[in-house]
Order: sequence, then structure tokens, then C-alpha cells
Amino acid sequence: MRILALLLATSLFAAEHKIKPGDDPQAVMDAAAPGDKLTFLPGLHQHGLKKHRAILYVDKSVEIELMAGATLKLTDGVCRKESVGEITTDQDAGKKLDDLEIGGAFDLKKGGVEGAELFGSTVYTIIVTGGKEGAPDTIAWGDGKLFDTPHKGIPITGDWQELSHGVKIRFANKTGHGARSLWFVSYDAPEAYGIRIGHGRQAETISGVRITGKGTIDLNATHNDQPSGLVKNINACVLIHGRVRNVHVEGITMTDTMRAVMAYGEHTGKFLPGGKVGPGESFDADNITVQFTRTLNPGGSGYLFGHPSFRGRLSNVRCNHNYMETRLTAIEPNFNLSSYEVIGNVIRSEGEAIHCWRRSTGGVIADNLRVGDIAGRPVVRVNAPKGWENPDTPVLRNNRNLLSDPAPAR
Repeated sequence: MRILALLLATSLFAAEHKIKPGDDPQAVMDAAAPGDKLTFLPGLHQHGLKKHRAILYVDKSVEIELMAGATLKLTDGVCRKESVGEITTDQDAGKKLDDLEIGGAFDLKKGGVEGAELFGSTVYTIIVTGGKEGAPDTIAWGDGKLFDTPHKGIPITGDWQELSHGVKIRFANKTGHGARSLWFVSYDAPEAYGIRIGHGRQAETISGVRITGKGTIDLNATHNDQPSGLVKNINACVLIHGRVRNVHVEGITMTDTMRAVMAYGEHTGKFLPGGKVGPGESFDADNITVQFTRTLNPGGSGYLFGHPSFRGRLSNVRCNHNYMETRLTAIEPNFNLSSYEVIGNVIRSEGEAIHCWRRSTGGVIADNLRVGDIAGRPVVRVNAPKGWENPDTPVLRNNRNLLSDPAPAR
């Protein structure tokens, strides 16, 4: 009875805030009380980034409705390439030593390196290629296509070594690296989000957020520079991060972005090879539903659940009955995800349809349909990069490639 009374009292005092094009949605959010509703009225709501690099940052229990005809869109030119790089080390976790540093400043005027762009960014590939006993290890590197390393047999000096376009690297050790150890170094733009719930290490749990409606979130990748896709923080229309529970995303359309929806926990411990983590505090996310949405994203990906560079836990995720068009992976159950279902989605993707990538457990993947794929590729792929634990094989049932798999018998 007491809980019912509290719910009734909350509903009686809840307010609806109608946001017109031109209004500041973050100011409305900051003034709203828990339990309130924010309604984006039809029209173009085009804004830059505010708190935690989001158009709208959510830190309380609210309902957000994007009405039909309402578009929440990132302003042109908010994100620009930067000359400071970021190392991606954990694509390959089987390293004996992880001692690469980067220096110098990437010359943005020379940033148009042919073939080097991943989401418009320049990415260097650096691979340890070997080393004879008593001699320094050698590396190969390139600033063109990923894994393309035309500069070969270069001894590690232990001092700064020039690559190209102002970029320098240094290894702390001349020897002792495992052969084929791999690093990427990205020169790109900072991240951006449409609606972000949690910033990863918020002390209090954010619970009870609904994002619904027939409107659109547009990250405007066409008119903004992007992160490389290999770095820790990448763009999404909706991000759920850290101590966040009971989030419901339904009905909306997401477009022109790197990812449509991302959800993952956070951890303060030191990252160790293969996804392990040292002592620290875990900020975990739980009970996330994404259903009946549309992702129209011919330049990017769809949904990411779990993240190898954050390593908090994510549990009880439902990604069901969505439609998506993507260039890269459509649905990605990833690291530290448990108890999830991916059911009834219709996927048109040039990349993977559903890719269980790194350690996840307790999955059910059923009744998903891959369309438009004349190559006959599988609907579901399950594996991990070198040095990582493989996912537990999920329960798989009636996932079909429309053009290559027979219809189930009636």
C-alpha cells in the first residue's frame, strides 16, 4: 500500500515539459523533476553538445518522447579532427609487453592520407615483426589501410622514432615483445552523443528512463568529423553508461551515426590483458530494453552491448523487434554482457548481422531475419580476438538469411 501511494503521489505531481524547436532541451532537463515527461514537438531541434558531450544528458527518472516529425540533430561542424592521437591496444590482447607511447602532433593539413580513413580518421597500424637474439625487436608500420604495413624491418631504438605527418612513437623496451603484437594509433575527432544516460562513474544509480515516440535522433555524421571506430569513446544516438537501470527505448528512428545505441558499465581498476581488470569499483548497468526502433545508418553500425574498454558489467538486455540498415555490424553483444536476448530483428547489413564478440554469457538469439544479402552470410557469428575469452555460445533458434536459408517447415 505504501509503494502504491508513493507511485500515485509521483504521478499526481509529474509535469509534462513541451520542447519547441529552438528551446534548450538541456535547460529543460535540468529544471525537470524525477518522474516528469519531456516532449519534443514536431520540427528540427538542432543543437551542439552540452554535458558529457551529449545534446541531452539525463541524470534522473524521466520520460522523453520524440513526437512524429521531431528530429533531435547535432549541429554541423561541432566535431573536428584533433592532432593528438589515441592508442588502441586491446584489439589484440596477447602482448608480452604493452609499452608503446605516441608523441609529436599529427599534421592535420596532411590528414587526407589515401586509404587511411576509418570514419574519416587516419589510423596507423604498428606491428612487432620479430627480432633476433641479442638484437632489438623490429616493427612494421603503415598509415594506409588497416593492417597494411609497407614500412618494414625497423629496429626499435628505445627513443622517439618518426613515422609520418609529424607522428612519433617510442617503445620503453628494445626487446621482449611478442611477435605480431599489434597497436593502432588513431587521429580523429572527439565523441558525441544524442541522448546520454549516465557518464560512467556517477555515484548514484539512474533508474527509470524511457525514450519513446516516432521521432528521430540524427548524429549528423555527414557534417561532423568522427572518431576512428577503434578508439575508446565513439558516437551514438543513445548511450547508457555506468550505474543505470531500467531503461526503455522504443519506436524512435536513429540515423547518420557511428552506432545507434550503446550500453555498458564502467570500472575503475587497471585494465589487464584479455579483459581482466585489477582491483577497483564497478559501475554496472542493468535491465535495458531496445525494441521496435529503426536504425537507418548506411555509413555505420547498430547496437553495441558491453564494451572491452570500460569493463563494468551489463545484464538483462533485450534487443527485440528492431529494423536496421547498416554498413558495419548491426547488433554486437560484447564484453561483460550477461542474460540477454536478441529476438525478431530484421537486419540489412553490409557487415555482420549479429556478432557475439568477446566474453558474453546467457544469450538467446532467435527469429532474426537477415535480408538483402546475396552472399549467403550467416546471421550470427560467435568468436573473440586473440588473447580474449570466447563468448558462451548463445541459444540459437530460427535465425535466417532470407536469400540463402530455407524457411522453417510448417
